[in-house]
This record gives sequence, structure tokens and C-alpha cells, in this order.
Amino acid sequence: MGAPPLNPRSLLFTLYGDYVRPLGHDGVRVGALVRLAAELGVGDNALRSALSRITREGWLLARRNGGPPRYGLSARGDELIEEGTRRIYGRHRAAWDGRWLLVSYSLPEPRRGQRDRLRQGLSFLGLGSLGNGLFVTPHDLRVPVRDLIRRSGVEADVTMHHGTLEWPADPAQVVARAWDLAGLGARYAEFLTRLDAERAAAPDALSDRDAFRRRFLLTHEFRRFPFSDPDLPDALLPDRWVGAAARAAFLDYNAALRPAAERFYRDIADDDTIVDNGDRTAVTASHGGN
Repeated sequence: MGAPPLNPRSLLFTLYGDYVRPLGHDGVRVGALVRLAAELGVGDNALRSALSRITREGWLLARRNGGPPRYGLSARGDELIEEGTRRIYGRHRAAWDGRWLLVSYSLPEPRRGQRDRLRQGLSFLGLGSLGNGLFVTPHDLRVPVRDLIRRSGVEADVTMHHGTLEWPADPAQVVARAWDLAGLGARYAEFLTRLDAERAAAPDALSDRDAFRRRFLLTHEFRRFPFSDPDLPDALLPDRWVGAAARAAFLDYNAALRPAAERFYRDIADDDTIVDNGDRTAVTASHGGN
């Protein structure tokens, strides 16, 4: 795939989201993480640095049970991964009742930090900007927006409305102002073209190692879309929306690669012959890819 280069932080979050959490592992040893990262072109020192950083930030916890530490998700990390998984693999919200959620705020320059956190949080939830501190979504996100408002400490500065719009009467005009569907569609089309070329190789013809690499890079590239795609209802999307085709192709190929990719991950994560010595990972058994 033509994914952007893997950085160690992104690698770890994808690894925990696609493998560690869904396979029920409560933690992974450093040696196994280093070995898996090496398969994806990320070096030992870079991986260890990222692991230490996201642990300090509270996304992971190091658990010791008389042996080498195993790094598992904290409650905060588990919540983040659950949200990411829902966005990447969750079902498209196709229906719409014709109502919009509008969120407006006014925060002066001395409160820029709060303003930026609120704006970023609204964008993360999928709301589009209409300009001048006004955000919109066709989805009823009142509960998560209220949570965001409270966390940001801006309860007295935000107005929220859920209902129909008098103007513009054409919902397409709201969509055009709030989201760049043309740009998003172009990125989806590029992704789909590359994926079609990838799918020329049948999954059952790949080694477990190659399936792991392909599935990992596939998810790494696709994971950018759910955080820029507002997941608009069908009534607000262009005819034959390319995003729907790209999503369906991603889910299909990802599922086809999954059994072999998970087998390779388990071979590494469960292998006690991979020993972490603190500075380097000694691999005492070969994993040539079955």
C-alpha cells in the first residue's frame, strides 16, 4: 500500500487496536513488540522510545508478574482504542431524520488553549465547521459533545441546538460549506486504486508474515479516513459515493488477511524464546513465515 511511513507511535496504537486488544492479550513483552516492529521497518530504539513515551502519557501500563514486564492498555488507552476500532470497522450510519446538531462558541484570544481543544474535539467527533465558531453534524452527538464541553471547561461559552434548519433549505449547501467531500473522494479513489492492485495477490497465496505486513499497512493507511470522514448519511452523500466502495473493499480484504496475520502475531507474541535483555532483543528461534 502507499501508506505514509510508519512512525513508532502510530505503529503501537495500530498494533494494540488490531491485535493485542481483539485477541484478548492483557500485555505484550518488549521483546515481542520490538520483533513485530522490525517486521514493519521500525527500529529497536525508536520503538522503545515510543513505548516509554505513550506509557508515561497513560495509554499503556507495565505489568510485572515475576518476569519481564508486559505492556497492556490502561483504562484510558482501552477507551481510545475502542473508539478508533468503532470508527475503522463500525457500520456506516446510513439513516437521517432531517435534523442537525449545531454547536456554537465564542472564546477570546487569552483562552486560545481551551478554544483549540474544543475545536479539535468537535472535529474529532466528525462535526464540520461553518466558520466563526459554528460547527454542524447530521448525527445526534449531543451526549459526546456535552462531555467534551465539560472536559474543556467551557459550559458558559457554548450554545447547542438540535433540530431542523430554516435556511439553507437544501442540505447539500450545508454539506458543501462544512466538509470538502471532493477532496475526500479523491483520496478515497487513490486508496481504492492501490488496493485493487494489492488484491491481485490472493490472501491464501501469501505467507503468514506477508499477510501480517499487508494487513498492518492496509489498516495504517485506511485509519486516516474515519478521522476525516464525517460518515454522512446516504441522503447527504453524492450518488455512487466512492468512499462506500473504498470502505467495502478495505473491510473485505482486511477480513481475508486476518487469519494468517493473527497467526503470525501470535507466533511472535506468545514465543518465550524471544528474550528482551533491556538493550537488545535476542531472537533464539527463527520466524521465517509459515
